Amino acid sequence: MSNVKEQIQAILSRHIIVKDAAIGTTLVGARRDVVADLVSIEEPERVVAMYETSIKAGAVIITSNTFLADPLMLAQCGVERTTDEVVAAALAVARKAKEGSAKEVFIAGSIGPSTRNISLAIDLKEEELRASYRTLIEALDREGADIFLIESITDVRNAEIAAELCREIAPEKPIIFSAVLSKIGGLLISGRSVEKYVEDVSKFEPLAIGFNCSHGVKNVVDNIELLTRYTSLPTYAAPSAGIPDAKGRYAETVKKHTETLRAAAERGLLSIVGGCCGTTVDYTRSIAQMVRHYKPRK
Repeated sequence: MSNVKEQIQAILSRHIIVKDAAIGTTLVGARRDVVADLVSIEEPERVVAMYETSIKAGAVIITSNTFLADPLMLAQCGVERTTDEVVAAALAVARKAKEGSAKEVFIAGSIGPSTRNISLAIDLKEEELRASYRTLIEALDREGADIFLIESITDVRNAEIAAELCREIAPEKPIIFSAVLSKIGGLLISGRSVEKYVEDVSKFEPLAIGFNCSHGVKNVVDNIELLTRYTSLPTYAAPSAGIPDAKGRYAETVKKHTETLRAAAERGLLSIVGGCCGTTVDYTRSIAQMVRHYKPRK
């Protein structure tokens, strides 16, 4: 195959693709005194082991540990390391796990929502956000990310800026868009409709469109069904394990998570599926075992 997008599309013609679980949950749990992105620098072998375990569990897409790695977010987190340092370490450990595997694996370069919803921000200019995203995206491309994963979208304008840069910097590299949902059906957390979200991002010819995190697996599955009314593109579903309680515990078990996703798989709604906050490799393993029995979305 000539490029990554064609390789993934070839797999999607036969199988549902499994993505890994939550990087932050796996590496730092509920701790708030540790920036997960720094673990790739401070404990690289532990991160390699995490990816190796995910791949063995059935993950075909592994996510780079760069969710907080744009310069604006690193500054807000009080991190003195540069974006280039964080991304280089994150992609090095992901590549090591990928290259050590006998399986076909793709690295999704995580691009988070940064520090501000630019449509509402009064203390940040669009040019500043664009410059921050540029630094991250150039580093992800340089260090070998196979896919750009623009995730946890709360402001579609942020996502559009990131995607514009992705297309400028690495025009052939596939993009996945993944938004955060409201509790209200059919709406993103920003209040934008699912229909309008699809319209906004489709112009970038993405590999897949969907949702991550949100209010648990049912919230995502219900809106994936709605999403399929507005696009023929592959879907992306990476729900959280629910909303954590005061002690950081997530309510949705591996079984509940998997069985709710199974209902979507039975209806032919899934293309790429994994987990977000609260999920671990146990969720990945269970999902991978489940999706073997179902065809991907046509």
